[in-house]
Amino acid sequence: MAEVYLAAPFFDSAQIERLDQVLAALHANESVAAIFSPRDDTNKAGLTPNSPGWQRQVFGEDIQGLHRSTVLVAILDYVGENPDPGTAFEIGYAYAHHMPIVALQLGEMKMNLMLAGSITCFVNDLAELKSLDLDHVLVRPYVGPVF
Repeated sequence: MAEVYLAAPFFDSAQIERLDQVLAALHANESVAAIFSPRDDTNKAGLTPNSPGWQRQVFGEDIQGLHRSTVLVAILDYVGENPDPGTAFEIGYAYAHHMPIVALQLGEMKMNLMLAGSITCFVNDLAELKSLDLDHVLVRPYVGPVF
């Protein structure tokens, strides 16, 4: 069973709605044993957001979440041509640690070349996340325009 790390921005209402939809799809996926979501699974200590202690705590919890996971699912939610830097970091970290990366991108837009090259399985249909075997990730690279 897959231990999922869900990398995604959650800074505006559209991103939060998309994150909730992806979480629902992953919870319905029978190959998923657990999901670590930085939005929901960090700062259990209730530290003041953006304080130095909060920064160290959340960074450490995210890194621990990455280490415990067997697959990274990333929502590639661009603002213009700019991917979320936190999500980009998590993708790079997962790639460097030989973790399969499933990337979801809704809509058509150019993708950063380095992100495109690191993806194991590209998905552009939210419903597919309900049935995709995340314990044995299909190799389906991104094919499309890059910058």
